[in-house]
Amino acid sequence: MKKWKVEYWASFLIICGLFIGSWQLANHFYTKELVDQQEEFLSDYGKYLISRLDKTQLTAKKNQRVLDHFSSETTERLTLLNARGRILHDTTDPQLTGNRANRPEVHTVLAGSSTGASVRKSATLKKELLYTALPIEKNHKLLGVLRLAKDTAAFAPKTTNFRHSIFIVLLIFYLILYAIIAYLFHQRNRPVETVLPVLKRMVAEPEKSNFVLQNSPQWKELYRTVNQLSEQLNETYAAYTSTEKQFTTLFHELMIGVFIIDEAGRFVMINKTMEELLSVGGATGQSYWQVIEDPNLIRLIQQVSTEKNQLHQEIAVKTPRSLNLDVRLRYLANPAGAQIMGTVYDLTHVRNLEKIQRDFVGNVSHELKTPVTSLIGFTETLLDGAMEDPALTKEFLTIMQKDAQRLQHLIQDIIELSKNAEHVSENQQTVLLYNFIQQQVELYERTLSKKQIQIIIDGSPTAHFKTQPTFFQPIIKNLIENAIQYSPVNSQILITFTLGASLELKVQDFGIGISKADQARIFERFYRVDKARSRHSGGTGLGLSIVKEYSEILGGTVTVESHPNVGSTFTVTLPNEK
Repeated sequence: MKKWKVEYWASFLIICGLFIGSWQLANHFYTKELVDQQEEFLSDYGKYLISRLDKTQLTAKKNQRVLDHFSSETTERLTLLNARGRILHDTTDPQLTGNRANRPEVHTVLAGSSTGASVRKSATLKKELLYTALPIEKNHKLLGVLRLAKDTAAFAPKTTNFRHSIFIVLLIFYLILYAIIAYLFHQRNRPVETVLPVLKRMVAEPEKSNFVLQNSPQWKELYRTVNQLSEQLNETYAAYTSTEKQFTTLFHELMIGVFIIDEAGRFVMINKTMEELLSVGGATGQSYWQVIEDPNLIRLIQQVSTEKNQLHQEIAVKTPRSLNLDVRLRYLANPAGAQIMGTVYDLTHVRNLEKIQRDFVGNVSHELKTPVTSLIGFTETLLDGAMEDPALTKEFLTIMQKDAQRLQHLIQDIIELSKNAEHVSENQQTVLLYNFIQQQVELYERTLSKKQIQIIIDGSPTAHFKTQPTFFQPIIKNLIENAIQYSPVNSQILITFTLGASLELKVQDFGIGISKADQARIFERFYRVDKARSRHSGGTGLGLSIVKEYSEILGGTVTVESHPNVGSTFTVTLPNEK
């Protein structure tokens, strides 16, 4: 086929496309105008119906009869809903129930609009309907919603004459236009031969600049325009490439998991965070049921794919870690093919913190309640007459003093833990380790003497350690106090320390020891190995929690090695910043 025939056929096809598009566009606008008129008619009709309804009780049989009467005289379908979008009565299907608050027209009215409308296929009637919803109000209070639906086929024939007329007008217009274009092709074919290769290069290589180098006085403006277009295309492509790189970088650096699944169930896009949550790699292009191991997440994806809606739910998954995930899935009906977009946020840490907070509040309440109840009970007993007996009064006051001291220790430990939450930093100070530990031991001389316990400190008397005393002192104090509390009468406690690149401090007792099961939990707040003995000795259950949290604040760790009925050794390792 000769080149000039290709040009004629190409222009003919283009004109045909424009003709069809213009005809459809005009038909669309006309149809839309007709739909708007029908919508206005339904709105006025609905307002009239609302005025006939008994607003004091929407579910009254009277309202149903009114709606059924008007529906029988017209072709409209009437649906009465309450203020939450639940169906109260439907003239087409009286047995129809359910909630329609998510329908566009109902949702618009429930959101406060005076009217709502939409055109879609009815799931009940299997027809395309025009829906119009109106609020039922009394004293500016929303009582319910009246929805009217009309089959679009009822007024579609009205567009037939207009379609015929516009078809003929457009056909004549584009025939004339094609005749003019064909004439121009016939008269001016040479500029196309010049510009066409440049345009092809622009399409094939948008990153390069392509220009028309000929200088024709007759087509000077055309060539200049093509050159400007080439330059703008080059700039646009550069901007697009830059934006695509930025998007890709942002997509993969997001702290939440994001993925897109195509209609065939394959991962079109998945970022690194999502792959880490799923404990997989290179998931792009694979089917989601082959990549995802957790059945709950697979079920949610299948549910959204089937129902073609959106979903938001928190689930517990194992991938293979146990995680709490906040999953948001949305069905996207794109012309190129349906997709499912998902965003996943890891709530595991948040839920753990919430559990710790609940446990902490519950434990604090319980620990405070015991001594307070005791103090109140003994006080009431004394006031009721027991204080007349000196011996009994002394006994009660001794117990009350012990409970008050335990309450004081508990409050002090809670204050210590609050420092961890605030994490107040201070200037570091250099302490003489041996003397510093000895000073802490001296605070317990009375208890040590009473239980006949000997504390031996093994370490260099001249070792200096740079630290924050606000956090370091409670570590030493609570380790010593814990060792004394669980050591038997007439025993020893060994405190050893070595100082090099880091400080290694060990506190060893020969007490009741700790089982393997308890060793995993002893650093939890309020956890006690021997609860009865701890309360009797005034323990609060917070000492080892303070040791662990303060050690972490100072950049170190704490470990325990213990055997039941043999003893325990707590080892604190802290960095030595010289």
